[in-house]
Amino acid sequence: MSLKEDILNALKKVEDPEVKTDVVSLKLVYDFDIDEKNGIVKFKFMPTVPNCPIGIQLAMMVRGAVKEVPGVKKVKLRVENFIYKDQLNTYLEEIEKEEEENEYIAITVDKSGVLWDDYFDKADYFMIYTKYGNFISARENTLAKESNIDNIAKIASFLSDVKVLICKKIDEETKEKLKSHYGIKVFITTKASQKDALAEYFSNKNV
Repeated sequence: MSLKEDILNALKKVEDPEVKTDVVSLKLVYDFDIDEKNGIVKFKFMPTVPNCPIGIQLAMMVRGAVKEVPGVKKVKLRVENFIYKDQLNTYLEEIEKEEEENEYIAITVDKSGVLWDDYFDKADYFMIYTKYGNFISARENTLAKESNIDNIAKIASFLSDVKVLICKKIDEETKEKLKSHYGIKVFITTKASQKDALAEYFSNKNV
């Protein structure tokens, strides 16, 4: 299967919640330019209507889905036929620049989006942000059903370019392994929301 086929299959899982149909079937994603050798994907997206109330959210969901496809290293998405396209495209360009620095921050959350209270490896999702706090994607935690914490290499591989992990609880042995073996710094937050946890991290990151 080609990289484009993998990308389209991933995008078929992204639905416009208002019409209950995926973005591929609606032809909202188009003009694909894929460099399979270097993993660079360029394409365009447009909401169902120019004043779509969830246009920004949908664009980020589309981008996140493509970013998670194995073999994809860079995503260059541009939005058309949207009243806020200029602002959104500027924001997307900023994210692309930030991604090149590979300093992502992962936050462990449950299915409702609230920070996970238990150990980080049991969280439902890792919400991924750039070091500036811009949201990149949500990665479903495939490790949640595997209670073997010794499989630390798989966790590190799963988090890939993450440099900081924000969670509420983690054992000291795992925390030390993540830092010494994989260069992942662990920050223990006291906050319940992702926004507040990020703010807490940024205000304490030099401590």
